[in-house]
Amino acid sequence: MSDKYNKEEPSLLQKIQDKTGCLFLVIGVAMLAFVLTDLVGSGSSIFGSNQSSVGSIAGESISYEEYNNSYEAMKQQVLQNNPGFQMTDEIAQQYKDQAWNLLVDAKTINKEHEKLGIAISPAELTDLTIGKNTHTQIRRSFLNQETQQFDKQRLIRFLKEEIHNDEKAKQSWETFQEQFTAGLKAEKYNNLIAGSFYTTELDARVENKENRQTINANIVSLIYAQNLDSSITVTDSDIMSYVNRNKSKYEKDASRDIEFVRLRVVPSSKDSAKMLSWAGDLIEGFTNSKDDSAFVSNNISETYYNGRFLVRGSFSPSIETRIFAADKGQVVGPFEENGVYSLFKISDIGTDSLRSVQGSHIFFSVAGNDTAKAEADAKEVLAKIRSGETTFELEASSRNFDATRSTGGDMGFVREESRAYPPRLVKRLLSSSQGNYFIARSNRGIHLAKTTSSVSKKTVKVAILDRLIFPSTETDDRYYKSAGALVTGVNSETSFEDMAENEHLTKRVANNITEESRTIPGIPNSSKVARWLFDGNTSKGDISSIIDLDGDYIVARVTEIREEGLPSAEDLRTEVETLVKNEKLAEKLAPKMESALANANSAEELAKELGTIVSAVPAASFAGTSLPYLGQDLKISGTIFGVPTGSHSKVITGKSAVAVVYVNNENTYDAGNLEEDKKNLTSEAKRSAQNVATEALKKKADIKDQRYRFYD
Repeated sequence: MSDKYNKEEPSLLQKIQDKTGCLFLVIGVAMLAFVLTDLVGSGSSIFGSNQSSVGSIAGESISYEEYNNSYEAMKQQVLQNNPGFQMTDEIAQQYKDQAWNLLVDAKTINKEHEKLGIAISPAELTDLTIGKNTHTQIRRSFLNQETQQFDKQRLIRFLKEEIHNDEKAKQSWETFQEQFTAGLKAEKYNNLIAGSFYTTELDARVENKENRQTINANIVSLIYAQNLDSSITVTDSDIMSYVNRNKSKYEKDASRDIEFVRLRVVPSSKDSAKMLSWAGDLIEGFTNSKDDSAFVSNNISETYYNGRFLVRGSFSPSIETRIFAADKGQVVGPFEENGVYSLFKISDIGTDSLRSVQGSHIFFSVAGNDTAKAEADAKEVLAKIRSGETTFELEASSRNFDATRSTGGDMGFVREESRAYPPRLVKRLLSSSQGNYFIARSNRGIHLAKTTSSVSKKTVKVAILDRLIFPSTETDDRYYKSAGALVTGVNSETSFEDMAENEHLTKRVANNITEESRTIPGIPNSSKVARWLFDGNTSKGDISSIIDLDGDYIVARVTEIREEGLPSAEDLRTEVETLVKNEKLAEKLAPKMESALANANSAEELAKELGTIVSAVPAASFAGTSLPYLGQDLKISGTIFGVPTGSHSKVITGKSAVAVVYVNNENTYDAGNLEEDKKNLTSEAKRSAQNVATEALKKKADIKDQRYRFYD
């Protein structure tokens, strides 16, 4: 089957499938293929204008209704097959993308299958299902729970009995068959494309020569940067003439520039004081509570009550010592960390079956088998620590390569039998007195370490009552009013920048924003801004309304609108001006070089005539195109391979200089095995065939993804 969805790092969807081992979730992901049959065929939509379009594929507008029905069908199938499953925003986004990708396939790749007559016969399906060649995807879905091997009898029982007694199972199987068949068609198509690639002996010989051959040559050049002419000027007409001769390089998608401010709404000191007061008011009630789980739930804590005993190392180092020092029933806090205010109640105290201890280490790697040298280094560092010449933390920060590099060697609490650190090191930490240094060998190297706490077997059951601090309505209003002042204050006399300064806001800019690439530095989710920016009624100079972005406020102004095609001379001047100057300079330098070339019998004579030097290129190759003094100049480096041995080229007008190439000789090279090269080239072409064909079809389809109009 096609593996086009399996080449990337496993998505959240795939991870869910892997964990369930259930066929129904696998087929749930395929639901869209079943739904698309009717949707794609009918092309029906209650919307008629581009305002309802989420994009276009192969010239066909995709309506919001068509796309959203596909997405909702996929989502509902997964929720139906997995009761209690939480559809997070991140997972939902992956389903949205998959719904779009399947629409793209249906309107591009699947149409190619139809044109080519690619189909799957009933006999093929039978063979790949209950026949002798059951497909791997089906084999994995019907495993014997004890042996974890494919259970064909379970599959047959499912097909003969279960799907006839369970309508949902039947529908799911039919959906799976649709997607399974589509995958088999894709596999046939890919094999058809790959089978059309082959390599001739001439192809192999040319590739062999290009990869292995090098040429000894000399270059005489007049470099533009060393022959500047202040009389040369570049007009807008010159720029556009150059750009029109190189259209493919400079044609751009429609784009827009903006200037904007982002008001990050953060809690005020007054908000923090209110949260501190909230926590303080709950201490007595929390202490006297007989049902900690209910108390935490009723007070809408961010952290659910889990009722498990926890060992040392389970909490933030800044609060853990106080938690483990508290008595049963005591409330510790409030603490504030990363904008969260927390109270911790010790619901119960227990004893761990294993010991825990806190320690620090400095790591010394062993070069080769020289363990003695690493130990000597550790002893030397220990002496310096004891004398005050250095500190343990400083040495750990420069020598360690694990997480302790950023903590000055502090390992936190390590539990007995933990595999986070070498067993020998953990054992020595547990047996050493607090504050003592020791040197330990491990399978990783040498450790200079110290135990920094007493050994503990204590565990605690903790109820956590915490809340994230949010800006109050009063705080939010203050930021909103500031954003409003910016929207209304800009006029013919007061610029956007001036108004931002008046409100003590920092103006930022974002250029060349396109519908396809809507990334705006400083704005994590730019869809809302793009929705306004690319609205048909938005013009240059317009200011947005206040855009609410996950609690922050954005105000933006359009500073430039560029249509699709060639940019203006003004926009291109920075990029093109030097290139045009070089062209004009080449027109002056080329005749000078041609005149000198007519009187020179060697590279040395030409260089002397021009007052320059001869650049030696002892081994020019197609793989290494950088030239001495010239850098990457493909026109000059390419000419080397077109000049006969013992001859010289005409005057070349290159990217960085005008030049003449002298070829001294072709260096000898190993011709290699042509048959092996033919096989390798053919294999490489076959491997890339699928992606090449798919990308070509999608490029031809001119896909425009405008889902941002409806989805954040």
